[in-house]
Amino acid sequence: MADYDDFAWFYNRYWNEEFHSLAFPILERIWLARVPAGGRILDVCCGTGYLAGLLAARGHRVTGFDASAGMIGYARENVPAAEFAVCPAGSFHSETRYDAAVSTFDSLNHILEPNELEATFHNISRALQPGALFAFDILLEKAYQTHWGEAFALVRDDHVLTITGAGYDFRTRLASCTITMFRLIEGQWRRSDSLIRERCYTVEEIGDAASQAGFGELTCYDARDFGMAGQLGEGRTFFVVRRR
Repeated sequence: MADYDDFAWFYNRYWNEEFHSLAFPILERIWLARVPAGGRILDVCCGTGYLAGLLAARGHRVTGFDASAGMIGYARENVPAAEFAVCPAGSFHSETRYDAAVSTFDSLNHILEPNELEATFHNISRALQPGALFAFDILLEKAYQTHWGEAFALVRDDHVLTITGAGYDFRTRLASCTITMFRLIEGQWRRSDSLIRERCYTVEEIGDAASQAGFGELTCYDARDFGMAGQLGEGRTFFVVRRR
């Protein structure tokens, strides 16, 4: 996860709030309203903790985990009221039983192997109370066929970021793009490059993985129907499943 460690500074500064300002109202309608007040919530692939902060501010007890140590470092600074751990989703284990779980910003698309996705669902299911809800969003194929990872540049006096080389292979259903980053630190420019890869899963694959892990039927919500317009909403679907 070193690629994401380098990206964490930019992600924390530019992407977290923009996405969750649109995603959180959706989660409130389709999921959070059915989570017990003050309940324990597991934030899967929590990034730098922005969503955890919103949930903690509403009185929930939040535990987040992410495979990137850089992301978790920012999460601990951003939300001291929550608990965070560095851990890949496919190997997460907890003795605590949570009242709900959530994963956002197409985090599950970053799990590149179907067996790892199934393992992730199993790990989340085992950490939940019976009847608990798990909400997550995933990008479907339309997102990768249109504007995902398109060329982008961000230029400031002391930092620069570019996204290039986006591509989607319909045969393997893998998408990739390269992020090149520069930061001026103590008078010297530092460069780092991150290769971001995601897998496009079908609704059937997601449903099968969830069912094998002990979840009930998927409920699907098109992000655009809830006001998430533009590139962020294109091809994005929110799902809610209940642990049997």
